[in-house]
Amino acid sequence: MSSIGSRMRFGPEYWDKHGVYRAPIALSFTFLILLRTYIIWIFSAVSRRPDLDLMSLFYRNKDDFFIALTIGALALLPAILFSLRRPTSNPKLAKLWRFMKWPLVVCCMCDLAWLLIQAKSHYFQFSGFLAIQLVLVSWVLIYLLRSKYLPAFFNDWPTK
Repeated sequence: MSSIGSRMRFGPEYWDKHGVYRAPIALSFTFLILLRTYIIWIFSAVSRRPDLDLMSLFYRNKDDFFIALTIGALALLPAILFSLRRPTSNPKLAKLWRFMKWPLVVCCMCDLAWLLIQAKSHYFQFSGFLAIQLVLVSWVLIYLLRSKYLPAFFNDWPTK
């Protein structure tokens, strides 16, 4: 299902054992960054130590947490499809997979806007945690928009 032009640009060193493009490591980091609220939520649910409240370390109040969950939900469908990307998967998912870059871009833009709103609510007082998030989400947005490999990757789906 891949285009001939992209196959010419990215040769066999980019293919996996099924003959489709390998997942870029940066895309895995992209999912980690965009789904960080869900990851923190899972870690806090698993730890369940009364002396360690992970949620309060990362989120000031419940509203901030729920807004972050909502923004991260935009990246859930691409992450689920990414995990289903194998030859035994339904080929109909390939049609949907082609467009999964755009929910990630929208998620990044919403995430950046939310982080800037949080910075503004703190009167732009420096916060290391907020600064790290801003840098990482900015990097993800630049990666999604500037990568020459991602269009070929999103147009490729393994078949039997």
